[in-house]
Amino acid sequence: MKRQDTDQGRIETLVAAIRDDILYGVYRAGEWLKQIDLQERYAANRFEVRQALVELKNRHLVEHKVNSGFRVASPDPDELLQMKAVRTILEAGAAAMVVDRATAADLAALDDLATRFEQAIETGDPPTRTELNFAFHRRLYDIAGNPVLAGMIREMRERGQDGTTGRWYTLAGVRLSAREHHDMIAAIRGRDAKTLRRLIDQHINRR
Repeated sequence: MKRQDTDQGRIETLVAAIRDDILYGVYRAGEWLKQIDLQERYAANRFEVRQALVELKNRHLVEHKVNSGFRVASPDPDELLQMKAVRTILEAGAAAMVVDRATAADLAALDDLATRFEQAIETGDPPTRTELNFAFHRRLYDIAGNPVLAGMIREMRERGQDGTTGRWYTLAGVRLSAREHHDMIAAIRGRDAKTLRRLIDQHINRR
């Protein structure tokens, strides 16, 4: 294997690790990311950390401020509303494909993730809960069988850092999200695309 390929692989792994820590709440919106701290946390060198931060900036997960450094992105309220509108179009648009293509194995996987998410409300820490929420929605939209669409949905959900605002500030709100996960699975099992579209819209836009 060429050294360049090895270096690129290490950077991709580092990008994934920092991304996950941002999404799962280890780093908060607006928090500064000190390169020396990242080098120590992820056992990476200065070049790898810099390249990873540039890639995360390209994904809109971090911001770069000249003469200050990198910090976790903090979208303004208007931008968050615009992203929710785009997510609604993309995710609701995937509903029919999900219903048409879902197999028994897909439903079993969704059931498992929804149940683990529900259990994590009472027993898990917030990063675990957020990780399971992302996993549920990734699995849901992968069923559509369109990797481009699934990738766009995943990117928009990550940019909005779903799960850190709104209803997730209350236990009742998180429990409502868990019930909606199960309702979505029931709609898929019943081959009811119309209900699934409604539930997805509700899931994204309910405050």
